[in-house]
Amino acid sequence: MAQQPAETVSKGELRLCARLGLDEAGTQSLLAAMRAGMSSRGAVVLTARAPEGYVPPFACENLGADWLPPRVYVPAVGEKPTSYPDYAEGFYYSLDLSSCWESACLSQVPPPASSLDMCAAPGGKTMLMAARFGGQNHTANEVHPGRRGILRQNLQQCGYPEVEVTGLRPDQWARNGKTFDLLLVDAPCSGQSLLCKGIKNPGCLSSSMVNGNAKRQKGILLSAAQCVTPGGHIVYTTCTYDPEENEKVIAYILKRVPGWYAVEVPELECFRSTLVPFPAYRLLPVHGAGAGGFCCLLRKEN
Repeated sequence: MAQQPAETVSKGELRLCARLGLDEAGTQSLLAAMRAGMSSRGAVVLTARAPEGYVPPFACENLGADWLPPRVYVPAVGEKPTSYPDYAEGFYYSLDLSSCWESACLSQVPPPASSLDMCAAPGGKTMLMAARFGGQNHTANEVHPGRRGILRQNLQQCGYPEVEVTGLRPDQWARNGKTFDLLLVDAPCSGQSLLCKGIKNPGCLSSSMVNGNAKRQKGILLSAAQCVTPGGHIVYTTCTYDPEENEKVIAYILKRVPGWYAVEVPELECFRSTLVPFPAYRLLPVHGAGAGGFCCLLRKEN
């Protein structure tokens, strides 16, 4: 019987793996995950509506991970948390485990007097922030009206009516003059990790999409940096792998804007990027905690 021809590796795939500095084994692992589309892992975070001492009614897995945020549970394989009545009651919010991994940066942030989720829809990062610090004096911002409606609906269902929902662009926030102790910037990106979830994402590996998103992300962070009080923090996250949208964006900000530095997150040390001298962290499918993403914690000097 004739052997099946090997699947062709695209220029975009080769370029990404080269930028990540992956060896042959790492390259094959990432490409296999992208093509299989089976790396997604779910999680739930308890909300303000969850009764005291509440435990989800479905079976959960104990990851034994230091980075797992408070009030977060990982459903066992085969469980569907959204099918339980408790989900409709708003006792928990369902999201991707990779998002929970990114929010481990908050472990190094003192409770903020005020906070802003600059790119908030559909609300996962705001839910994780509220699970750790509470929803008081928090603003959830979303520019797109349709997505803003979904954000508002999710916050109401989960018991956070005190969270203000706004729709300003990052540059409008910069001109607004208001500052916050904590900014969450889950930046729009090429979304390469979607491939590992089995979601089609044409063009996500192309140079034009990656470079276009990197330019946009730099603009968002330049605006965000003007909205932070001295001693405050920015948590920068994406759901993509390419260093152009991750490490290089952070390096640009650290060089361009005086008074900022990257903060180490001990719980994420084993995920630390070797591509830059400052602390930044990347999750890949091979790590077993979801489809992957990137995060970096920035602090403004006093």
